[in-house]
Amino acid sequence: MGVSVGDTAGARVLDADGYRAVDRVRTGTDDFDTQGHLNNAATVRLFNDMRVAYVRGRIGAWWPEAIRANAFVIAARELHVLYESEGLPGEEFVGGMKYVGREGKAAVLEQRIVEAATGRPIARAWVVQLLVQSGNVVEWPARYFERVAEIEGAAIPARPRGAAQVWGPPGRTAPG
Repeated sequence: MGVSVGDTAGARVLDADGYRAVDRVRTGTDDFDTQGHLNNAATVRLFNDMRVAYVRGRIGAWWPEAIRANAFVIAARELHVLYESEGLPGEEFVGGMKYVGREGKAAVLEQRIVEAATGRPIARAWVVQLLVQSGNVVEWPARYFERVAEIEGAAIPARPRGAAQVWGPPGRTAPG
C-alpha cells in the first residue's frame, strides 16, 4: 500500500465514489483459498492494513508518537463487510478509505476494494472506531480530525451519540 495506483479504472471508480485516499492493495498467495478466490478473512485483514496505511502515510508522524505517549488503543468497535464479487489470483486490486462521520466519541469510516484494471467491486466495509485509554473510551484529539479534514477535503461532522441500536441482522428485535 502507499504505492501510486496510476490511472487505472479501479482508481477512477473509487475517485468517483468520493475516496480521496486510494492505494494499491497488496495480496499474497496465502490470501487466496483452495477455492481459488480471495478469502473472506484475508479481505478483513486487507481492510485493516488499509486503515493502518492511511494513518501511517497520511495523518503524520505525530500521531504514532501520540498513541505511544498517551497509551492510546484504536479499537474497531464494529466492522461490517459486504462481499461483492470474487477476487482472483493474478488480479491486482486498489482500495479506498474515507471518514464519513463521527457519532459521540466514535469515528465512522468506509472502505472499498475493487479490481484495478476494470474497477469491478470486490468488497466494501464500514467501520466504527473508538479511541481507548486505560480501558475508557476517550475523545479523538482535535488535531487528528483537523488532519482528516485536510485529507478528505471537508470537515468530518460530529453529532451526539444516537440511541443504542439492536445488534444483529436487519429485522432483529430486542430480547425480552
